[in-house]
Amino acid sequence: MSDFSCFSATKDPTAVERANLLNMAKLSIKGLIESALSFGRTLDSDYPPLQQFFVVMEHCLKHGLKVRKSFLSYNKTIWGPLELVEKLYPEAEEIGASVRDLPGLKTPLGRARAWLRLALMQKKMADYLRCLIIQRELLSEFYEYHALMMEEEGAVIVGLLVGLNVIDANLCVKGEDLDSQVGVIDFSMYLKNEEEIGNKERNVQIAAILDQKNYVEELNRQLNSTVSSLHSRVDSLEKSNTKLIEEVLSPAMDDMVVFECPTVYGPFLF
Repeated sequence: MSDFSCFSATKDPTAVERANLLNMAKLSIKGLIESALSFGRTLDSDYPPLQQFFVVMEHCLKHGLKVRKSFLSYNKTIWGPLELVEKLYPEAEEIGASVRDLPGLKTPLGRARAWLRLALMQKKMADYLRCLIIQRELLSEFYEYHALMMEEEGAVIVGLLVGLNVIDANLCVKGEDLDSQVGVIDFSMYLKNEEEIGNKERNVQIAAILDQKNYVEELNRQLNSTVSSLHSRVDSLEKSNTKLIEEVLSPAMDDMVVFECPTVYGPFLF
């Protein structure tokens, strides 16, 4: 049996799916936070990393979702578990009512997408979903046992969502066609080829070398300045010392001249 066959036989496909979604969520959340902080302003609906974040979250919430039978048909939507949040978290009643009152939304999926956007603007998404994942018995009505929201990966993603509280978003939910959007993950936003990675590493190394060079040059400049200052100080001290010696010796020399005068002219004769 080949290595690939062994891998396929031993690896749980649903576990692989959960791991893939978790990795995508990590990349999406990390990239969104970094780009938003560097962007330096409030994010709007047209911001690509933000659009992709909602797509990734939608895929995470859809994983392992049960097909539920309604009065007229069978449906599989994430609106069911999200609508449950307001029953578990009283503060979420407002967001549920706002979504139901939004004009133009015709599908449960559209309402779920609006809910995610409003939750992000409220900076409450992590809180809302946390109260949901701890109610495994209630969640089991909507999800299979192997679903991401039922497993550890769901808790990890909810923990990562706390980081989004640093982001300010102003999303015009009323103006978006949330019913018919196609949620496709754009992997090109997260994948980098080896050349780009190598160039980035080289740029980091060059930047480090330049920083060291600038540091050495600045240190050398400071040392030269210190040496020059010390030379000036030494010159000043030498001049002061010379002047002091002259001032001390000058009276002594005058006394010697006065004392020797009688010997020059000799004694007076009467």
